[in-house]
Amino acid sequence: MTTSIFFIMLAIYILVGAGITRFVKSRDDFYVMGEKGTTLLIVGTLAATYLSATTVLGISGVSYAEGPLVIAALGSFGAWIGTLVAVVYIGRKMKALGCKTMPDFFEKRFKNKTVSVIAVVIMIIGLLGYGVIQLIGAGLVLSQVTNISFPVMIVLFTVALLIFCALGGMYGVVITDTLMFFTMLAISVVIAPMIIGKAGFEEIKGLAETIPFYWSIEGANQQPLGWSISQFLVWILFFSCTPALVSRVFPAKNDFVILKAAVIGVFFAPLMQVIVFIAAGGMRFLQPGIENLDNVMIIGFLNHVPEFLGGIGLAGLMASIMSTASTLFVLVGFALSRDLYENLRSKPTSEKESLRAARWAQILVGVVVCVIAISQPSAIYWISIYAGAIFGAGWLPTVVAGLEWKRMNSKAAITSMLTGVITFVTVTELAKSGWITLPVHIDALMIAFTLAIVSLVGVGLLTKPTEHEQLYYKEMKQTKASSSTIKTILAEENGLAKLKKEYKRTMGIAISFIGISIIVWGYFFVQLGL
Repeated sequence: MTTSIFFIMLAIYILVGAGITRFVKSRDDFYVMGEKGTTLLIVGTLAATYLSATTVLGISGVSYAEGPLVIAALGSFGAWIGTLVAVVYIGRKMKALGCKTMPDFFEKRFKNKTVSVIAVVIMIIGLLGYGVIQLIGAGLVLSQVTNISFPVMIVLFTVALLIFCALGGMYGVVITDTLMFFTMLAISVVIAPMIIGKAGFEEIKGLAETIPFYWSIEGANQQPLGWSISQFLVWILFFSCTPALVSRVFPAKNDFVILKAAVIGVFFAPLMQVIVFIAAGGMRFLQPGIENLDNVMIIGFLNHVPEFLGGIGLAGLMASIMSTASTLFVLVGFALSRDLYENLRSKPTSEKESLRAARWAQILVGVVVCVIAISQPSAIYWISIYAGAIFGAGWLPTVVAGLEWKRMNSKAAITSMLTGVITFVTVTELAKSGWITLPVHIDALMIAFTLAIVSLVGVGLLTKPTEHEQLYYKEMKQTKASSSTIKTILAEENGLAKLKKEYKRTMGIAISFIGISIIVWGYFFVQLGL
């Protein structure tokens, strides 16, 4: 049944992806689905991107070993804050400026090829490192479960992804992500609660009697409070500027869609994670002694829920892999085709040439990722360590300063990005090799982020922005995220009434989800005795 569900879901994604191709008629369709994304689609792709195989495999294993609150109490809610920043602040502002990709912002803001190339290289390394490692790890687990050989599993994934990435672009990714979201939601609201119910809240809480600190933010390993707080800050930095989340705003139909998607999406984001982490704690009671921690939830799907739901759980895991991998394919392909090939060319490209270049870039990325994943090189693990962190250290200070600081210029951007990335790599490697010892409450990312800000401010004060940078800053400050939405709606028949209706609907959704959040989290806090 597990294998059957796997192939059925794979076939569905392929068929839907192939059908979406007919909607792609221009470069805007390919890169931002013609900015036709509805609230449902943006919520679906945002939540699907948030819940990755890393959650269901790696972090669930940590929760099983050390306790659910180590990550859930601070990490997930740090990610929640970071997601809000990514969607409501950075993504919304970039969309208002007409950005189709995140590197578009660097190109528009600085008009400097060095800045653009550094930004694109950081993006490619970060996404490749994160995406390929996730594909390798999850592919190994699923190949064992389904008895499909690892190379065949990776090739199947790659072919399926290329169908809706290379042909459908952002259209393909957003629509299939939304389908995948409902499969992943089944893990969080049906399967994981079933495991929790089988173990029992009282029994899960009782683990603290035999495993000291299991129900604390210090965890069974008794991590210092400073370490937990640092993880909270690190997750904020990581999620605030990751292209996988920020880029999800660009296809949105209008500003109301972004705001509604932010409210709904950030509700589901921590909820989908935390329930899985508590279920991992339930697995510690139901089946103690699991040695391969990455397999904790897989074992739960296979041994502790009905067979059909176990198959759905594994299909949801597959969906989380494909959702993240499709983000990798699309964004790296965009970086190669639009942000390097098109932006660095002296002559503009036609619609036909742009689409051809974008699709060939997707195929190139697919082939490279497939080869790397099948070969399983140890060197790629080195890259994965820095995959998320380099966005926080390399991009975030430059992006925020670029949006808000009048003196921000290309020299400060280059210095900050290079300082952030080089510092993070250097400090991490020195600490890993034993040359230096970091305080328990200080993370390498925090050091790199701080130095990136210091270098940015220093160079910004010592140098002057170019005429373009000064003019674009003024233009940027005059551009409001809501302006185009208000103008477009008012231009329609009965525009004012429609505008008021959208405003009331958005406010209603916000208030409703605040109430739902209080009820849901209140229930969990009471049940867990927090």
